[in-house]
Amino acid sequence: MKVLFYSNAREYTSGEKSFEAEDTPCVRALIDLLGEHFGVKLKKFLLGDNTCFILVNGKGIMTTGGLDTPLHPDDKVEVLPLVGGG
Repeated sequence: MKVLFYSNAREYTSGEKSFEAEDTPCVRALIDLLGEHFGVKLKKFLLGDNTCFILVNGKGIMTTGGLDTPLHPDDKVEVLPLVGGG
């Protein structure tokens, strides 16, 4: 599956825009894999409250099972940082 990182999420990936993941059954396992590959700071960012949205095939994981959202080889996962404004 393809994981895409947008905007300041790339600060935690050394500028990498995407990552190819294999054999990852759910979002929780994907976050563990990404943490192993890119480091603990990315994992904390992904698991932090109010830091980012994670979408699987365009749907936010908060509506598809949270961290237990199942993943398949042809899925697209997007990491979108929250943007503040006022």
